[in-house]
Amino acid sequence: MLLLAPLALAQSLRGTATLVVMPFENRSKTVGADWLNEACSEVLVQRMALPGLYVISRSERVFAFDRAGVPEGARPTRATVFRVAEQMGADFVVLGSYMVSEASFRATAQLLEVKNLKLRPEIQVSGPLADFVELQTSLAWQLLSEMPRPPRMTREEFMKAAPPIRLDAFEAYVRGVVSNSQPQRIKYLKEALRLNPDYLDAAFALGKTYYENHEYEQAVLWLSKVPADDDSGGQATFLRGMSEYNRGYLDRAYTAFSALLTRAPLTEVYNNLGVVEARRGRKTAATEYFSKAVAADPSDADYRFNLAVALFKNGDNLGAAKQLREELQLRPTDAEAKTFLDGVSRGITYAAATPAGSSAAVTMRVPIERIKRNYNEASYRQVQMQIDNLKQQPSPK
Repeated sequence: MLLLAPLALAQSLRGTATLVVMPFENRSKTVGADWLNEACSEVLVQRMALPGLYVISRSERVFAFDRAGVPEGARPTRATVFRVAEQMGADFVVLGSYMVSEASFRATAQLLEVKNLKLRPEIQVSGPLADFVELQTSLAWQLLSEMPRPPRMTREEFMKAAPPIRLDAFEAYVRGVVSNSQPQRIKYLKEALRLNPDYLDAAFALGKTYYENHEYEQAVLWLSKVPADDDSGGQATFLRGMSEYNRGYLDRAYTAFSALLTRAPLTEVYNNLGVVEARRGRKTAATEYFSKAVAADPSDADYRFNLAVALFKNGDNLGAAKQLREELQLRPTDAEAKTFLDGVSRGITYAAATPAGSSAAVTMRVPIERIKRNYNEASYRQVQMQIDNLKQQPSPK
């Protein structure tokens, strides 16, 4: 729900529409053609991201459907697609299928209007499989032309403006991101990067895979290749900060998290900066960051908990107790917070308490601050898109 709510924000933003592109259905019997179901949608996701249209990424789509009980790889019914798209706040959904026969390719797509429950007529493209990217780019232009804000360019201009995609590297990338085996995923992503060393999407996916496998040194190596201004730059920087944090390089973690504040000042970033500062013994700075996180999102129990720890370390037991009571209202089953509140209420000071993990006689264990491991830039990007749209609108006379 933490993801679905920000995605639904686009509904209230004038001039901004939200689009979900579903994997295409494979209607051919050609062996080895299944990778194209995600490849078809991936090209459309990249090509259809124009001003005024928020295109939900594959990872966001997979997360939302998984939350709705539809695991990755399953083929949901149209009723299920409509229900989840409605929950996500999507205005439009692209549904499609494809056929592969020897060296030829044909794709069919339809645009579903979620609010009006209207399915637009089918659009088809066909040609040599070697022209797959160009065919899907043409399909993207036709689908965009069916929307309320069509491209302000001809088909030829749209095709020419589309960044080139090397097909063999793209195939390896797609096979990698859809693989459920981490060794296979790493193998395919490395092959994509061998074929195209500047393939930023593959570098990000490889770094993320290493991060999820707790191989933090390799994660930093590949995530560092993603520029800050890339679409994946925010999450890459966040995961790089988390990797450095897990390696114990707190100064590097602080640098990474700090860089995110200029891109997207999100609460999880303020929180994690507070955690890093607390680890470095900078109690005042930690309190300031946690206070900003609580002010921005007072309904997050972890932010309340962390602020309580910071206030306690700064000698403010009353303030710490207040935050812990608020935290327990949000999360009544938090046993650690209950124990902590009991000690704080009994007047135990930070100087008298024993840090967690100490072998000394414990009067009260000082909890460890809780770090946030998820980074969600979706809501910020949608708001920024709306701001850009408003800037482009003529001023009222």
